[in-house]
Amino acid sequence: MAVGGARPGAGRPKGRTNSVTAEARKVAAESGMLPHEWLLKVSRGEPIEQKRWKIIYDKQGNEKGRELITEEVYADFPTRIDAAKAASPYYAPRLAVQNVSITGNTDAVSETLKSIAEKLPV
Repeated sequence: MAVGGARPGAGRPKGRTNSVTAEARKVAAESGMLPHEWLLKVSRGEPIEQKRWKIIYDKQGNEKGRELITEEVYADFPTRIDAAKAASPYYAPRLAVQNVSITGNTDAVSETLKSIAEKLPV
């Protein structure tokens, strides 16, 4: 047996997801919204359910107890913009810049560019 290097059949099969990641996605989907869904909801300005502790005081100002309350909050406009920026990679991947070098018959290239330009809306 050879020492080191690539061996046939070694490693994770192509296209297979990490089992820990798949399990985490399953648990997140069962528990509620996924992070990109939540970001999209915030960016749309929809109400977000928030839980917080309400501290109850007695007449002397001492803490008497706490109560968990649920309230709906709305994000302000700068927060909505930030949420839209954070959610955008999930829905609109960045376009890659491509450089084209032309060698050979430039007449065919110019004809192809003209035909493409005719199809573009004006």
